[in-house]
Amino acid sequence: MSDTPSNADPLQSSVSADFSNVPTQALDALRMKLSQLTASLAKIRDEMSKAELPQWYSLQAQLMVTLTQLSSLTNTLDHYEETLDSTVAYPLPSFPTTAHEGLITTLMRKKNIPEVDEWIKDARETNGIDVENLSDEEIKKLINKDKDITTWATKCIIDERSKHSYNGLHSAKELKELSMDESSNIYPSSVSTVKTSRPFSVDKLLKFVHQGEI
Repeated sequence: MSDTPSNADPLQSSVSADFSNVPTQALDALRMKLSQLTASLAKIRDEMSKAELPQWYSLQAQLMVTLTQLSSLTNTLDHYEETLDSTVAYPLPSFPTTAHEGLITTLMRKKNIPEVDEWIKDARETNGIDVENLSDEEIKKLINKDKDITTWATKCIIDERSKHSYNGLHSAKELKELSMDESSNIYPSSVSTVKTSRPFSVDKLLKFVHQGEI
């Protein structure tokens, strides 16, 4: 039977880690959502950094994708809220804390960074909810009510948009009832039919300056 040397560092000895209680499903779901959102934000940043800005419809489409991914991430966080709140991260003895001090500091941080605190403060002031004097259940009810109102408003906008052609102040029904001649005169073409003349040459311009003639 061999004994462990008395001068051996117990931290350097092999440790059999137990990963059975690690919430791998929750962490993997968050990793995927965060990876997608990070890629979308990086794409928007790169597009806006170019000398020639992207077309508005391209930027709008990318923003819609980003908002959808952000909403999906929020739903995933809500789904695994209880699991994540009860999870505590800690390094194994074999973790190179010296080489990866910044990473371990980020993982072990318990307080929000100042930027996140500012975001939370701004969100609380904007939504008008008194977080200090309301219970969590009351706050959830207010948030769900706001979601219901948002859903209703979105449906109203879609319904109203479907009734108009967005070529003017006439509805799609009114445009359908107009005759072809009447509808063609409602929105005159903005393209000018006037032929542009060639610009003055340098000789003609100098002649006009000195003699007042063209």
